[in-house]
Amino acid sequence: MNRRMMGVAVGLALVAIAIVSSPIAFSQMEATPTVYTFVSQFQVPRANWAGYSEDTEKTVVPILEKLTADGTIASWSTFEQVVHTTDGYTHGAAWSSTTISGLMKVLDEVRKAGPRPGQIAATKHEDFLMQTSLYRAGSGTPAYLRVVCSNAKAEKPESYTATLKKLLVPTFDEQIKNGVATSYGVDEQYVNTSAQSTRCVVITYPNAEGMDKWAAAIRTTMSKWSAAERAEFAGSTVLDSRRDIMARITHSGHK
Repeated sequence: MNRRMMGVAVGLALVAIAIVSSPIAFSQMEATPTVYTFVSQFQVPRANWAGYSEDTEKTVVPILEKLTADGTIASWSTFEQVVHTTDGYTHGAAWSSTTISGLMKVLDEVRKAGPRPGQIAATKHEDFLMQTSLYRAGSGTPAYLRVVCSNAKAEKPESYTATLKKLLVPTFDEQIKNGVATSYGVDEQYVNTSAQSTRCVVITYPNAEGMDKWAAAIRTTMSKWSAAERAEFAGSTVLDSRRDIMARITHSGHK
């Protein structure tokens, strides 16, 4: 698992989503439309964090708000990493739409003004384009983002999502109902820039306490699994491929 994979993890995020938080603007239906999420991440030196955030508030956030209001995109978020790595990303933005054209309109608007000083100060930049059709949203404003990425078995990647739906999604849904989380989604890459089998579970929470409650609920569910179910879950991913990301959502909106 390389560092690029860790970038993919956030991508999801949207889940701007929602994805970050990609799924936050959609409720679960019997037939859920595919949601696409564009994630743009930067590694910003600590001395430039305040300038980057100020540039984002003045230039990017108004564009995202405008294009959400007119229906071009369904949801968006900006975020800051909580757990930092030596050469990982520190800041980013994500926006989601049911169409690729909706995502591109955001890029067109952002690029009209050219790169801002906060972006120019960044030492690294990377984009991801993700998709998901397994998601659910609840109520509340997202404050934290958690992303858990693994490589599904390359010969049968669909087994990972099927196993999640069987063994963990009922618990996910219960936590959404209880207000513990504001959304979840299972993302994969639409434009493959790392292993095609990468799958990311993206969860947003209304507060830090929600992360504790979610983790406790998952542990309780897993403690009740049979030996066969444990083996099924373990066998759906590549051993030791899991990578996590935790971020604070600084701004967000949805249709």
